[in-house]
Amino acid sequence: MRSKGGWYAGFETVSNFQMFFRDWRPAKKSSFLPVIALHGSLIQSGMWNAMAEGAGSIRMICPDQRGFGRTDDPGAGDAAADFARDVIGLADALLLDRFVVMGHSFAASIALAAASIRPDRVAATVLMDPTVRDVSGANANLEASRSRPMEFEDIAQAQKFITQSEEGNWPSARTRRFLSDVLVHDGANGAWRVPFEKSRILRLREFQASSASDYDPVFWAQRTKCPSLVFRGGESKRFSKNSEESLMDALPMKSRVVVCARAGHFPSVSEPTIVQRELKAFLADLK
Repeated sequence: MRSKGGWYAGFETVSNFQMFFRDWRPAKKSSFLPVIALHGSLIQSGMWNAMAEGAGSIRMICPDQRGFGRTDDPGAGDAAADFARDVIGLADALLLDRFVVMGHSFAASIALAAASIRPDRVAATVLMDPTVRDVSGANANLEASRSRPMEFEDIAQAQKFITQSEEGNWPSARTRRFLSDVLVHDGANGAWRVPFEKSRILRLREFQASSASDYDPVFWAQRTKCPSLVFRGGESKRFSKNSEESLMDALPMKSRVVVCARAGHFPSVSEPTIVQRELKAFLADLK
């Protein structure tokens, strides 16, 4: 069978630190604009591995964001606008003129911020189950991060944790692939650990719970001009139907929403076929 493409990986200096990225390149020249895909706040760029390979024909550049995975932690700059400037810096380094930014969870705000900062280059955004939280929700998320496990004795324990703590459908084989792509395997003792330090996630959560937080996708949506494709997990607790309506009201014309009925916060894992199909259709309509 002819290959659909292959992975390339490397580091680029972005915002004065080293950023690691994975770059899925289709075997044939793609008619789609390249997609910079941003992971959620509890994982790293590997969350997109299976999706990029499954889609095949979309070039997907998947960075580890500041302080996650193999990317340096600059020790400051936790605003969505800071992360968004990293996205533009990576695009500069990779000589990308026009591109699409896709963001999962907290990174939906980052994707929209990037579109607001560089409307001449960001052709569209894809928002994967965006998080919309008020102050009380942000404080609760901070407290939850203090007690969240940082490692698991084996991948079976990690799979049990995620299927019990996350809503939606988690097919066994896809869940194991997802976990093997986002967790760090310590060969010395067999443990599987999260791809960030606890101090890093707590600093981000503290900022998100502060009065300075700019993690509001509606705020950024009102400042963008490009269309968005929005995925909502039908069983998601982070992105409700009411939140969807508020966001869609704020987004530019030609934006649309796709509800993945069986998914929770991770539609790309629960219902990858729907996500890949709708993403390709959306990209095909971009000029």
